[in-house]
Amino acid sequence: MAVIPIEISGAQVLLLPFWIAAIGLMSGRVLGIRIGWWRSVVAASVGWLVGVAAASGTLNADTDSAAIVIPVVAFFGVLATLPIAIVLDLVARRRPRRRRARRRRRNPARAVRSVLSPLGRFRELVGNARRENLLNVRYRSATALASPDLARRVRLVLERSGGMFVKFGQIAATRTDLLPATLTDELSKLHADVARVPADELRVVLEEELGEPVEQAFRAFELEPLAAASVGQTHRATLQDGHPAIVKVQRPGMEDIVRRDGAVLAVAARILESRVEAARRVGARELADELLNSIQEELDYEQEAEAGARLRANRAGDAGVAIPAVHPTLSTARILVMDEIRGRPLSDVAAVDAAPVERAVLARRLLASFLGQILQDGYYHADPHPGNVLLDAEGTLWLLDFGAVGRLDPVSLEALQGMAIGFSVSDSSVIARAVRHLVGDDRSDMRVLERDLSLLLGEAQGGAGMSPAVLSGVLGVMERHGLRPPRALLLLSRTLLTLEGTLRLIDPEFDLAAEASKLVDQDGLVSVGTPEEILRRELVRALPALRSLPEHAETLGHQLRSGRLVLRSERYAGGDRRVVEAWIDRVLVAVASGIGALTSGTVLVAAAMTEDSDIRDTLWILGFSGLTAATVLLLRTVAQSLHGQSVRGE
Repeated sequence: MAVIPIEISGAQVLLLPFWIAAIGLMSGRVLGIRIGWWRSVVAASVGWLVGVAAASGTLNADTDSAAIVIPVVAFFGVLATLPIAIVLDLVARRRPRRRRARRRRRNPARAVRSVLSPLGRFRELVGNARRENLLNVRYRSATALASPDLARRVRLVLERSGGMFVKFGQIAATRTDLLPATLTDELSKLHADVARVPADELRVVLEEELGEPVEQAFRAFELEPLAAASVGQTHRATLQDGHPAIVKVQRPGMEDIVRRDGAVLAVAARILESRVEAARRVGARELADELLNSIQEELDYEQEAEAGARLRANRAGDAGVAIPAVHPTLSTARILVMDEIRGRPLSDVAAVDAAPVERAVLARRLLASFLGQILQDGYYHADPHPGNVLLDAEGTLWLLDFGAVGRLDPVSLEALQGMAIGFSVSDSSVIARAVRHLVGDDRSDMRVLERDLSLLLGEAQGGAGMSPAVLSGVLGVMERHGLRPPRALLLLSRTLLTLEGTLRLIDPEFDLAAEASKLVDQDGLVSVGTPEEILRRELVRALPALRSLPEHAETLGHQLRSGRLVLRSERYAGGDRRVVEAWIDRVLVAVASGIGALTSGTVLVAAAMTEDSDIRDTLWILGFSGLTAATVLLLRTVAQSLHGQSVRGE
């Protein structure tokens, strides 16, 4: 057979890009993989050249090039494109990219202000840090994090920066589970030196929220604030019925200020975490996100009013602990109105000494109230620092500031009750089952989990599981076993740490673990109930299955008597079944492709041996069509197998 050169016309050259695009798109679809546009173009281009070369070596001089050349080139080009696409997919497989969220269109002027405003605040923050020499390299080590010198400088920078940075520092002071004591103690000294809102601006906020003049909503309202903070300020007022009240008013423009300072905090945290070892150790970016979320919750006074009303209803029967009433009809998203409480904060030592109730009793009452909130209600005050607890002249403790509350879902509450009972009766198996119920995990080794918890139980000395140290130990055991605790449990751990500090301020000799154990065990804060109650509860849970049990038993008995009872076991199920079925499908396709290729090859051999031109052309068409289909199926199986292996290997 004489090899002839293939001449490609100008029209064929013009059609070449369209052919390459079509073949490139088809190759990815046929193979069942995503190879990317540039690899499709490369594979189709190389396949075209291979097709031209193969046609040059296949056709003879007698062939009518106008009718045969292009189909032959297309045939060999397609068959060459597919394996080239597979090779390119293996060599330079595209990694999946995260889709970026579409940005909403914003007002151009507002967009410019939102961009430029954080830049100015960031320069101010960096300038204050330079004045305190915090950018020096000696403050970047992990050991510097516990230094009192670093803590003092951080506090000064936040105070000079003002705005939300003071509030960020105050919230960070409660993260004693994450930050060292030197830093949290120093941040707890932060005070917001903020200017008070002018009377005319304050009146505008009040009338916008209330929808009426201040004189119509209140009988009397003192425009001079009792206290001013970074988010809002409080005023004394008298309701129309003569009842004294406290009104908390949010500062104007707080949403824009939080958005601006929050953006600066996020950028600063990202830079610090990438450059400073101490910031990476505490997780600066995650901490910044939590601080921003806390601020956003505090901006909604309606949520705080709802929390106060719910806590007051839940703990109405607590002895010596009360919650002021909230007036919902006068409270809005930026205004909170509640009863005025005449008392002094627990940080006032003289007030605690002058109370008609002993310190130990005060501490026990406060602990009992919080254990009831946690273990009975599943809804508790999450920030019990001394400033949020007032002591009146009768010795009643009043809980204030409901901007931060903790919620326990029924599953978490039941698991927490189980842990409390397990520590009370010193049974590690009860604690282990409660932990597994909390995270919904059945794969962990129960024996190893019980062993680790029994060691923790020994360290607790039979004390309560509601102490901060023991709960922190449970979280540590869960982390070692790969059990991720819910966020509700982490918040509870921080709340107990804050509560322990407040209780020690009331009574320096107060032992939270021992007293919590007594309350859980003796006072019945948590109880599994009487045997009749336990039986009734379990029967209710099993009621759906019990109702259908007689029907199932009758069906099984009938099949057994008639000899139609068949027992089946499924060896492969779920993910295993899908994997096995996928491999069986690939093997069947590969076998079918091989048989098709052999059959097509036999047809082509028969065509070469046939002298009748009409029969020969028909056999050529059938043979090449079958060979093409078999080759495509075989290459598709190979491509998906290799592609799946490369994905799992990353």
